[in-house]
Amino acid sequence: MKYFLYISMFFLPFIVLSQENIALKTIPFATENLSISITQVLDIRKEKNLGLGINKHGEKVIFQLSPDAPTAILNFMKTSFSQTKDAKPIVIKIKDLEIQQSQSSISHIKTRVYINLVFYEKENDTLQKLFDVQHNEDKTFAISDKSKIFETYEQNIRAALEYCALSFINTYKKRSKPEFISGDLQTNERDVFYEKSEMKYKKRLGKWFDMLTFKKVYSKHKEGWKISYIGFADSDKDFIMPFVLSYDRYSIKRKSLLDKNYRSVDAFSVGGGFDGYLKIIPGVYANIGLEVPLGLEITKNTEGKKQHNFLIGIGAKQGIKIIPWKNYGIVIGAGVFQQIQTSKVYTRNFGFELELGINF
Repeated sequence: MKYFLYISMFFLPFIVLSQENIALKTIPFATENLSISITQVLDIRKEKNLGLGINKHGEKVIFQLSPDAPTAILNFMKTSFSQTKDAKPIVIKIKDLEIQQSQSSISHIKTRVYINLVFYEKENDTLQKLFDVQHNEDKTFAISDKSKIFETYEQNIRAALEYCALSFINTYKKRSKPEFISGDLQTNERDVFYEKSEMKYKKRLGKWFDMLTFKKVYSKHKEGWKISYIGFADSDKDFIMPFVLSYDRYSIKRKSLLDKNYRSVDAFSVGGGFDGYLKIIPGVYANIGLEVPLGLEITKNTEGKKQHNFLIGIGAKQGIKIIPWKNYGIVIGAGVFQQIQTSKVYTRNFGFELELGINF
């Protein structure tokens, strides 16, 4: 068995994902009959593909535009812009174009086409940068509609291209005529006169975390444990609200039982409410929250009489959570809590908790 593992680890770096083409439909859009023509599209990206995604068969593949990005975008633009001889020639450079996909909540998946195009005016060997535009084309799907995602990739790329082209048109109509300067089309550019759109800085979709954690709870009168499932998308936002389900169990310490004339007290509850993570640095989060635990308390007094009591309450917690490895690994946490419950024994409780878990 160990030899099989060694062989698998050796060949793992050589596993190559298959590629799948996306063919852009050449559907025209309104360009207000401006006398400009898209004559050339250049791809200056380091990676010429669109990134990883899931195809219609549910397989992870590398997507690329067919037959290649410059040709596909040029053919798409030509259907909407003038092709007359007197039209002003425009060159487009592709700085970024990629597909992203990530789970955004417990029940939704978010997709994004991120694009960054630069428009140039060309006359003979003269090149003038005119406009730099970035755009995120986002869509959200229910997890049950995952099969529909592949069908929208092509539509979203076209929508992103239309946004960039129309933004350029609006700027082009307003600009004053620039002075042309000499420059090589590929490398020797000078940014003497150009405008930028309102930048939507490149933000990758947050990675979704699934975590199972175990907490050991300590307080003056009670001791117990809590098991939680936590799911959240780690985004560029400083404050994140995860989805949390928890189950906890505690008992009263023996000394505290004698003070209250009880032989045993056991409680079970499930928790729900508000939970929030404040990002401190990557992988380290301050955890604050309010919860409303619901459950059952079973008491037995010194005479052996057993009673069942419905529990409801409110609690607050503050702590820190550390996720040192983003893909798979250990979750570590610590914090303090305060709680009020309809207990027959101790209605108020405060203490601290230690947490250990895994993310996957």
